[in-house]
Amino acid sequence: MAHYSFRVGTPTGSIQTLEVEADNSESARRSLRAKGLFVFDAEAETRARPRLWLPNIVGARVGGRALLVLNQELLALVRAGLPIIVVLDLLRERNQQPRLRATLEAVREDVTAGAALSAAMAKHPTVFGPLYTASLHAGEQSGNFADALARFLEYQKRILALRQRLRAALTYPAILIAASLAVILFLLTFVVPTFSRIYGDMDAALPASTRVLVAITGQLQNALPLALVAVVGGGLALWQWRRTPHGRRLTDRWIMGVPWIGALFSGYLFSRFARTLAMMQAGGIPMIPSFEATLGTVGNAYLKEKLRSAIPRVAAGVSLADSLEKTGVVPPLILELVAVGENSGSLGEMLGHAADLYDAEMDTRLTALAAAIEPAIMMGMGLVVAAIVVVMYLPIFHLSSVVR
Repeated sequence: MAHYSFRVGTPTGSIQTLEVEADNSESARRSLRAKGLFVFDAEAETRARPRLWLPNIVGARVGGRALLVLNQELLALVRAGLPIIVVLDLLRERNQQPRLRATLEAVREDVTAGAALSAAMAKHPTVFGPLYTASLHAGEQSGNFADALARFLEYQKRILALRQRLRAALTYPAILIAASLAVILFLLTFVVPTFSRIYGDMDAALPASTRVLVAITGQLQNALPLALVAVVGGGLALWQWRRTPHGRRLTDRWIMGVPWIGALFSGYLFSRFARTLAMMQAGGIPMIPSFEATLGTVGNAYLKEKLRSAIPRVAAGVSLADSLEKTGVVPPLILELVAVGENSGSLGEMLGHAADLYDAEMDTRLTALAAAIEPAIMMGMGLVVAAIVVVMYLPIFHLSSVVR
């Protein structure tokens, strides 16, 4: 028996943390739901201490693009009318990733023993997430497995495209900043000391600005090893602190409040939230399970905690729009479209429209960010480098008097 800690919501709307002793996390969740409680976390949190991050030496992580290709092949084979055992055999033989091949082999064994495909995949949550298996389960129950898989595949494509646009927009500025800092550090630690030794050998009288720069570089050279140790140690400590629930919530809340960047990430998160919930609703999954599964895709602990508080209200009969409004974090655009969708019976469609609007807004923000930040970085680096060069070359103008 193992101990599990869950955040749950009561029918009255309060949020509690309860510890449960059970054989596995699924048994613990079932026992809590049997008591009329709403389990928020997709995975149980054990009472073990946070572990240091270590690279995965057992097997490579299965990436989103590999799963996208797998789902495309799965959909094509299912639509071709092949038996599911044959489909799994073909997928396993065609796949080149060892971890995914082993997972597909385990899924095939469970399906051969009589398990449903969604139930067999649910035993491997690190590869097939709860959102994916819930979508497949809904398709199995409704008899529209291929349609459910096609909806998830379209959702997966949109989410991956959105993530790639965000990553591409932020990668180039990050490279520019890193290159700029590297150039400046090279000038201060190698070029400036070289000029300083030359001027010292010539007994040149240095201008005040040059003396200040030489003094700064001298201090920098002496403190550089200690500074590197402090930066690495501080970074590791911050990383470990962020891995704790409290540290994750605080840093995620801070990110949401950063001007411009916070709005960019907020748009990305709410676009993903709306699109995920729209896909679940289109699959005919009830609201509470849909909302719980959707929360698993919200990659911000602060925002996730706020959105969790809406589940007990929805379960008590309050409309989704009013429940989301009470959280205090959902933008008015989503609230308005959700209200329209609930009143017209087209909630999934309205959530899809909200996601499309946020995608378009994020593209606009990314374009504006790239147009503003890249010239600013280049100009800033150019000014700093030019200032260092000018300050170090000032004594050359007086070299003739020194030589004479």
